[in-house]
Amino acid sequence: MNRFNRGFTLIEVMIAILIFGLTAGAISVASAQAITSARQIEEQTEARWVAQNYLTQIRLEHRLPDAGKTSKKIEFNNKNWVIDLEVSNVEMELFGPFLRHVVLSTKIEGEEQYADVLIAVLGEAPTQ
Repeated sequence: MNRFNRGFTLIEVMIAILIFGLTAGAISVASAQAITSARQIEEQTEARWVAQNYLTQIRLEHRLPDAGKTSKKIEFNNKNWVIDLEVSNVEMELFGPFLRHVVLSTKIEGEEQYADVLIAVLGEAPTQ
């Protein structure tokens, strides 16, 4: 047997290791991005639940909220959430003062950026 036909050369082994390293690096970056995206989606979904639950509470009061800005703290899913509520009057000739534009901005307490913003219009039938 010829001594040149025994196995891989050092260059071939180094190229194989380089290709394996690049592939493993690309896979780890992609999985880290997927985990980050999944966390963001989970946080946004929870924030939407918090906002929708609070909006339902407002609707169950059977009266329109007063115009202005308020903030409320709520615990949901073992996390403390902050809801910044902004209510403004909607003036329309057809409906009169019976509509409110409501913006619920929700974030985890201590965070800078809102996880979700829910916009709704609430109304009540005019009494005659």
